[in-house]
Amino acid sequence: MNLRQYIGFLNELATENPEALDMPVVTSIDDEGNGFNDVNYKPALGEFDAGEFDAESDSPNAVCLN
Repeated sequence: MNLRQYIGFLNELATENPEALDMPVVTSIDDEGNGFNDVNYKPALGEFDAGEFDAESDSPNAVCLN
């Protein structure tokens, strides 16, 4: 999924459920819903390669959401 698609899904969610705009944001630790965590950090632009994210990179290719 790219950021444009993700923002589209968020906008659709907010349009259909405006009360959600004031709700906390959480992330799932896996696709089976075995655990959840609060989102504590603002999104960051950086380089994602081999499972590692570098927010200081001069060659950004990804957005880290948490």
